[in-house]
Amino acid sequence: MSRSRYPIVEPQAPHFMTFTVLEWLPVFTRPDTVQILLEAFTYRQQNRGVR
Repeated sequence: MSRSRYPIVEPQAPHFMTFTVLEWLPVFTRPDTVQILLEAFTYRQQNRGVR
């Protein structure tokens, strides 16, 4: 069972992810942080059906 508050009811339609960063920290200026986020997205694509 999903823990999402916002269930996807139209799986064939495009969806978008948005994020809020605590205290608006500039996380995308640090290569290590960017790599972690890219790996997380890649994992979701490969293991959770995200396209």
